[in-house]
Amino acid sequence: MTLSILSTASLTGAWSWPELTSLQWTFAVLAALCCGIAKAGLAGVGMMTVLIMAEIFPGKTSSGVVLPMLIFADVMAALIYRQQILWSRIRALFFPILAGIAVGWAVLWRLPDAAFKPLIGAMVLLMLAIHLFRSRAPLLTANLAGSPAFTWTGGLLTGLATMIANAAGPIATVYLLILGLPKKEFVATMAWLFLFVNLVKVPFSLHLGLISGGSLTLNLLLIPAVIAGLAIGRAAVHRLPQRPFQIIVLSLAAIAALRLLTVA
Repeated sequence: MTLSILSTASLTGAWSWPELTSLQWTFAVLAALCCGIAKAGLAGVGMMTVLIMAEIFPGKTSSGVVLPMLIFADVMAALIYRQQILWSRIRALFFPILAGIAVGWAVLWRLPDAAFKPLIGAMVLLMLAIHLFRSRAPLLTANLAGSPAFTWTGGLLTGLATMIANAAGPIATVYLLILGLPKKEFVATMAWLFLFVNLVKVPFSLHLGLISGGSLTLNLLLIPAVIAGLAIGRAAVHRLPQRPFQIIVLSLAAIAALRLLTVA
């Protein structure tokens, strides 16, 4: 049995009970759990939320289902990680990300559904390649990390990926690791950055009709799973040293990117 059978799900009516099978509910709960784990610091896990929801709900519908759940998890993560936030990094990325969201909003009108996932996967692999190159040419990448061009590139890709498919976590992960952020500063900055990013996306998603009463009902029902994921993710982050933490988040980002490139 494969996930492809889940694409029959639907969200009907305003604030109505979502029409999901038992198997679809199981995977929806798993997606919510992964969402919480990702927002607690293991950003690569968040790609599982995107992939699972894309299997349950076809095309752009999945984007609208995921966004409110992400915002709830963002608020909880921001409350957990209220210290060691690098506001200068967030300010530097704000306008590039906003521009990327605007571009993604325009792309959603024209890009066929089948092209979404490969495009995001290619973006993530590009950022991973830059990060791997960093270890072989530290002086060059040190200059790259401090350049406005790199900030704008990272911000544009993050905004574009998050607007198209809620899939900017791995891109932002690689960008912040290239900047050399320690684990605690990385987790706190990611939490607050994506709280702002996802709130900015709400009017764009409403304009595109991606958020509905049915999708919000589903999000409310999945809140306990998101909270459980936050608890699991926070415990994992606190127990992982810096080096294994980086290896895990980068590996998860790479796996997710390759999966996106191979999904039909």
